[in-house]
Amino acid sequence: MERRDVEAAVHARKELGPAYEDEIVDSLLAKIDQKLEARKPAPVGRRGAITPLALGALGCAVGATAILMTHGGDWLVPIVWIAIAWLVGQVARYR
Repeated sequence: MERRDVEAAVHARKELGPAYEDEIVDSLLAKIDQKLEARKPAPVGRRGAITPLALGALGCAVGATAILMTHGGDWLVPIVWIAIAWLVGQVARYR
């Protein structure tokens, strides 16, 4: 919206009187809407696949399971798997 558009609307209001005020305001609002529509950013597409993340997390979980089982931490295995599954879910939500 440029200044001259507003000035033209005010001038038209003075010239035509209050009988055409609604039409003048509607015309001015339509121009504002057009400007706002032109400024809207393009929608963001899909940013990336989750498959590499899921495969990497699976590899980390298998590695952590092997280490924990070797060193007697078998009670920690379910905690590790749940934590990694939660992390993948959180990242997938934001992709």
